[in-house]
Amino acid sequence: DNFWMMGDTGPCGPCSEVHVDLTPAGDTKGALVNGDDARCIEVWNLVFIQFNAEPDGSFRPLPACHVDTGMGFERVCSIIQCTNGLTDFSKLPSNYNTDVFSPIFDRLSELSGKTYTATVPEGGRREGLGEQEQIDVAFRVIADHLRTLSFSVADGILPSNEGRGYVLRRILRRAVRFGRTLGLTEPFFFKLVDVIAETMGEVFPEIRNRRQKVTDTLRNEEDSFNRTLDKGIQLFESAAAEANAISGEDAFRLYDTYGFPLDLTELMARERGLAVDVPAFETLMEEQRQRARQDYENKKAVVSAGVDDLDVGETKFLGYEFDEAEAVIEAIVPADAGHYQVILDRTPCYAEMGGQVGDTGLIHVPGHDRTEVGRLRVLDTVKKGNAFVHLTELIEGRAPEPGEGVRISVEETRRRGVERHHTATHLFHWALHEIVNPDATQQGSMVAEDRLRFDFNSVALTPAQIAAIEERVNARVADDDGVSWTEVPHAEVRDRNDVMQFFGDKYGENVRVVQIGGQ
Repeated sequence: DNFWMMGDTGPCGPCSEVHVDLTPAGDTKGALVNGDDARCIEVWNLVFIQFNAEPDGSFRPLPACHVDTGMGFERVCSIIQCTNGLTDFSKLPSNYNTDVFSPIFDRLSELSGKTYTATVPEGGRREGLGEQEQIDVAFRVIADHLRTLSFSVADGILPSNEGRGYVLRRILRRAVRFGRTLGLTEPFFFKLVDVIAETMGEVFPEIRNRRQKVTDTLRNEEDSFNRTLDKGIQLFESAAAEANAISGEDAFRLYDTYGFPLDLTELMARERGLAVDVPAFETLMEEQRQRARQDYENKKAVVSAGVDDLDVGETKFLGYEFDEAEAVIEAIVPADAGHYQVILDRTPCYAEMGGQVGDTGLIHVPGHDRTEVGRLRVLDTVKKGNAFVHLTELIEGRAPEPGEGVRISVEETRRRGVERHHTATHLFHWALHEIVNPDATQQGSMVAEDRLRFDFNSVALTPAQIAAIEERVNARVADDDGVSWTEVPHAEVRDRNDVMQFFGDKYGENVRVVQIGGQ
């Protein structure tokens, strides 16, 4: 009677489900199977793929058949551990009552001073919870969301205002809000990343290798939301106390002023037995969009003056830490058909300077419903004064407007190639000092994705010296050592012999020191 389909069309076939009956008798003759009873749990499904479901409703036999098998690993863990090896059936199994989650709970207890007791609200209710029930719900939500966010960021997804990035932002902000239930008013979420790296890093090395990126990303996102969270909660509590529903106006203010995703407001409302006026919220979002369009028309005269005449602030460069970032349009100047010069308040794109080519990438324009309404390709990035100018072409939808939020991402493959050749110039300089003499200094360079040029001042090199430099550099490349950097006061390194300083560079109070392989 069991038949599995991935959708209306596609591969499908009969299946055999494996359930575990955890009733004291141990055998209810299948009466509880698929009956939504926590004592009878599906742990495995074997699908015998042999047909393809066609649009007309027919099933076409496949030329090759196979078995698609899937086991719920954490369900098996919960059954074994919660029944003490299938010997004690007095407690219902739960994925959260296993050693998969206990290290997270232990660390969360250290941070909050609260204890997880595994209570579960009867019937899955969300309102009228006791104090300990609220604490236990918060533990589970935070632990679950921590895993989702850690693995997503390790895989290269960053919180943003649209698409999958906005899903991450909503998840994190919901988790941070549950932290208030545990009395955690300072940033705490990022402190849990080490637990994930230590307990799961052996099987998923990417989470261990990218631990710092995950930690920094979650810390920055948490800091941003923390600045407005408490004021937003106060507004919500005030609105909830005065009416039997959260108005669209209050939901919009929570979103626009305090950064509350709509689904977070809806969750908080459900906990109080209230509804949210979503249609009114959407109307206000559209009105905001119309105002932005009008502002754009009013500013056209300003941006048409050209980049050189614009009064814009200094662009904050984020490219040392991030390949993707949210930003606000400071100015956008139309060039020839379909091309724009875009200035942002911040950017991960490196502007051409010091012989290194400027970054390329994409600028995504999110709509009010978090779908993408425009996309521009960044063809080059240059610097005008203190502003980074992105030379772009519109490839989809509409161009952004001044004051509008966007997401900008660097073309990572190209950036990695540029980084490799940039690192290679440092290795050449180091090898030149080692093989020739410390007075052989760099005079210039050209660093691109697929090539580099290294200019230096020295007596003519002998064939033996050239071969030795090549051998030394290639050996370091083959070592595949890590590259790290740190920012330190220039005064601390100015006279150090182990830190190379480059030709003609003007150093500020703090400098960025790059270290390759510990040397």
